[in-house]
Amino acid sequence: MIGANGKGKSTLLRILAGTEDIDGERIQGHNVIMGFYAQHQLEALEVENEVLEELKQAGSGKSEQELRNVLGCFLFSDDDVFKKIKVLSGGEKSRVALAKTLISEANFLLLDEPTNHLDFLSENILVQALQQYKGSFIVVSHDRDFVSEVANKIWYIENKQLKEFPGNYEEYEYWRKNIQTEAAPEPVVPKPRERRKESTSNSQQEKDLKKYIRLGEQAEQEIIVLEEEKKKIEEEMAKPEVYSNFETLQQYQTKMTDLEQSLREANDEWEELLEKIDELKTGI
Repeated sequence: MIGANGKGKSTLLRILAGTEDIDGERIQGHNVIMGFYAQHQLEALEVENEVLEELKQAGSGKSEQELRNVLGCFLFSDDDVFKKIKVLSGGEKSRVALAKTLISEANFLLLDEPTNHLDFLSENILVQALQQYKGSFIVVSHDRDFVSEVANKIWYIENKQLKEFPGNYEEYEYWRKNIQTEAAPEPVVPKPRERRKESTSNSQQEKDLKKYIRLGEQAEQEIIVLEEEKKKIEEEMAKPEVYSNFETLQQYQTKMTDLEQSLREANDEWEELLEKIDELKTGI
């Protein structure tokens, strides 16, 4: 799933591409300054720097107090800002890299799986930061809840054409499952001679299509179950008695990490099935 945001508006772009090579041309707009965040950005952090020093080197021109305020939003408070990058956990490094990206002079951000390694509170901070961001951004994420928070327009590919749905992700899913099916045109019935000629191959394709649709529905149900479990864990982590107890919070964060991994795998499987369904529909 790819979410994009521009001038307070956001977009979810769902790409169901085949395995063939795809060429294209990107033309950068006038006065566009691009910023980029991906998992390898963590490796680009200077390990001997302190957290505050790392943000100073981002070249934002912000004062030390402004940078400390930003770091506070990403859960680095008091003496935490003087920790060296090399002693930080993976999640803490992610927060530093995200903070650097958001304070840059860029007015167009590319964010690749920004919620990976983030705990519940950090993810909420990122959502709020993106909702208030004045520039444009594109987000690649398997986290449906996260994308739903920052996207309000859908781009999807159908029959190799890019189409637009004016609504958020939940509205798009409802439309896809209910309204789109009802609005679909009646299938063209081939002439008797054509039907006899193609009956064998089409019959097998139709069987395969039904099979993959069934598997897709099962995969989608699994995703729904996992997302419900994630919501329950998030609700528990939001309770004062949980987030104020370090050991208990760590236990929930471990559960959340495992659950997010399962969600990513389930989403990957679901998208592969959708690709196969799309191929079979085209061939029938």
